[in-house]
Amino acid sequence: ERGLQSETRLARESLLALSEDTGGFAVVNTNRTASAFDRIVDENSSYYVLAYYPPNPKRDGKYHNINVRMTRPGLTVRFRKGYANPTGKPPAAPKTDIPPELVEVMQSPIPVSGLGMKVFAAPFKGAAPNASVLLGVELRGRDLASATGRVDVAFTAVDVKGRLKASSRETLTLALKPDTKARVDAQGMRLLSRLAVPAGMYQLRVAAHDSSGGASGSVLYDLEVPDFAKSRLSMSGVVLTSAQAAAMPTARPDEDLRAVLPGPPAGQRTFAKTDQLIAFADVYDNDVTPVHRVDVTT
Repeated sequence: ERGLQSETRLARESLLALSEDTGGFAVVNTNRTASAFDRIVDENSSYYVLAYYPPNPKRDGKYHNINVRMTRPGLTVRFRKGYANPTGKPPAAPKTDIPPELVEVMQSPIPVSGLGMKVFAAPFKGAAPNASVLLGVELRGRDLASATGRVDVAFTAVDVKGRLKASSRETLTLALKPDTKARVDAQGMRLLSRLAVPAGMYQLRVAAHDSSGGASGSVLYDLEVPDFAKSRLSMSGVVLTSAQAAAMPTARPDEDLRAVLPGPPAGQRTFAKTDQLIAFADVYDNDVTPVHRVDVTT
């Protein structure tokens, strides 16, 4: 009981510290969640967000106070009490051949929807110590401005410490015939790629840019890559395809899965009752026992 009380106290102190840092409020020591949610909705229904550039952007290592005052009565103001400047030189940007317009989109804290897309990922065992992550991007066809042109797609994997662990780039050169362009407009276009990363937790950042119309889009995708060599028995990610999903034009098929699947892996997760689904996964058996059985249930 004392341990539980201690954990509750630490959680409460953490919430209060968070509210002081962000200007928000903490709801603690209550079971009246309905009133708490009502307050959350009320707080987020009418507000202005103000931001500014610091007058002294130098990395001086000092703490700078912030004070916000309003001349209009009846307003509630919440703001951070200050911020600490870092010291030393800013970290150098990682070297990459990703175009600047894609870098800008990938650095957005929220997804960009100008060029719509679906993203899926499935980790497989790769060359040690890395796993081979299958990446799929399905572009929304009606957002592509022209049947000719170039679409740049970039992938990056960022670990929990914000470090760039891997990146890749694909370029699609479009030369679509009228009937193919009609299919792409209706169904979209698929691109498959691979990324090699070690075991760990990642945020995948995927961005695409259509050079013809200038539209850009991005998706943030959380991915856990297991250590396939460490576990006695492990399984890769599961990829799905179907007879109808295979009809989507695929610009870059995956050579490793081409031999075992009747169609390219798809990001589609809603299927017609008359469709036929195919699921595929690898099972990695690291047990050196001479004779044993592994049951796989689908």
